[in-house]
Order: sequence, then structure tokens, then C-alpha cells
Amino acid sequence: MKKREIPVMNLGISLIILIFMNVCLAAFAVLSLQNALSDYALTKKTAAHTTQYYKAVNKVQEQLAQKNTELEKQWAQKKTAKQKEIGQKGTAQKTVKQKTVILSEINIIESVSKRQQLVVTLHLDKTGTVPQYYIKKWQLCSPEDWQADESLDVMKSIE
Repeated sequence: MKKREIPVMNLGISLIILIFMNVCLAAFAVLSLQNALSDYALTKKTAAHTTQYYKAVNKVQEQLAQKNTELEKQWAQKKTAKQKEIGQKGTAQKTVKQKTVILSEINIIESVSKRQQLVVTLHLDKTGTVPQYYIKKWQLCSPEDWQADESLDVMKSIE
């Protein structure tokens, strides 16, 4: 009886394939871990920026509430002054109502971070019975002018 010999080539190829698969799995695991860490860092930055933005929005809302109370006080004072004026003139005289247009803008700037600020522009309208404002602009802006970075020459000019 002849003994069957196991070919060495078959055992070597299967071992190499197994090692290659393990190296590939380890590489994918490292890449997945790196991707998860960078996603976590980005999420932290986004959460910090969102928190800063909402803090700035809250400060602007507080300023808007102050503007509302100021407008209401001014309106109440003007209303009582007009009522006193009408009472002094008497009922026999007719008063001619004139619509005066008083428009102005109020700018509120609140810093969000070193590189961004929240700019709110209010359009104040006192023509109606109750003075009110309209939000004309609510925008995140950069406090500095943008300048292109020209320090790295990619293509050199041919002269």
C-alpha cells in the first residue's frame, strides 16, 4: 500500500489566504475606528457651534423683548398724550388726522464665535395704530473680510 502524501502547496496557499484575510479585516477595523473617531470629533464641534449659536440667538431675543417693551411704553405715552390733547381741544373742533411716516432701522450684532457673528436688522414701522417692527435680516456673518490665500503657487506663470 502506498501512503498518500498531502501536497505542501495546498496547505501553504490556504495559510496565505487566511493571513491575507486577517490583515484585511484588521485594516478595515482600523479604518472604521478612525472614521468613528473623526465623526465623534465633528459631532462635538457641531454641538459646540450649535450651542454658541443658540446662546447668541437667546441674547438677540432678549434684546428684541426689550425693544418690544420700549415700543409699548412709547406707544402708551403717546396715546395718553393724544387723549389729553383731544380732551383739552374740546369736542366742537374736528381734528384732521395726518398719517406721518416714521421708519427707521435697528441693527443688533451679537458675537457667536471668533469668526462669526449674528446680524439682525429690524425695520421699525410706527405708521399703524401700534408701532411694530419687522425682521429684515437675520444672518450669520464673518466680522472680517475674506481674503484669498495665495501663498501656495500651484501653477507658475510662464513668462
